[in-house]
Amino acid sequence: MARPTAQLSKPYIFFDLGETIVNLRDTIGVIASFIGTSYPSLARRATDLAKSWFVGLASSVPRDPDAKFESQYDVGRRVLARVLRESGESADDAEAGRLLRAAWDRWQEGARLCEGVTKEWLHEVGLLSAGVGAVTDGDEADVRRLLAKMSLSRYFDSVTTSEAVKAYKPNPVVYRVALASLGADPRNSAFVSDSPLDLVGAREVGMTTVWLHHAPGESAGGPPPGTLRVTKPRELNRILVHFNESGRFEM
Repeated sequence: MARPTAQLSKPYIFFDLGETIVNLRDTIGVIASFIGTSYPSLARRATDLAKSWFVGLASSVPRDPDAKFESQYDVGRRVLARVLRESGESADDAEAGRLLRAAWDRWQEGARLCEGVTKEWLHEVGLLSAGVGAVTDGDEADVRRLLAKMSLSRYFDSVTTSEAVKAYKPNPVVYRVALASLGADPRNSAFVSDSPLDLVGAREVGMTTVWLHHAPGESAGGPPPGTLRVTKPRELNRILVHFNESGRFEM
């Protein structure tokens, strides 16, 4: 007589938010608009300056575990003030902060999902998973407000922000806090991100890593060895279905 098949557990899925779920590049246009309006002399260069701010923010957050933590807002206004000063404007951090806050609030009003990401798909991921978490470099109030404005809060069982943890990805502590928030075992958990760097920390704590890489022919530094690769969000569904059938993360 055949033995009954053991009931397999569903996996836990954790998503990076920026450029994986939410389109962050739209912030460049909004920042550029505010720079051009606030500093007419910079209007012609506003888009380039906004791009410099975007890149500078990403490269300036304190990712070294030994570095003093700064909120994303504090880093952002400091970088914006520097960009404006280097362009000939005598802006201080406070003035840059006011511009940044106004621009971020405006961007949130029209924030969009990344290509291929839909609420229907997020619902499907939830049905295939034991729990769904968001793990993001961002300030607690800003992230919560953004998810509420985009009506995304219902799709995440937990949200872990850099400000709450006082650390930025890929610091392993960020992922450990996220796992603990859902009582998830890293062996049954996967982290999905467009950023190879962010995947490093997830792999370090034992999670399966999934690289959502929209342009596979353009790779500036690859993800950790063993990372599963998808080019469209819905390709993740196959990985989840396979786990539900076999208990293994595979394509």
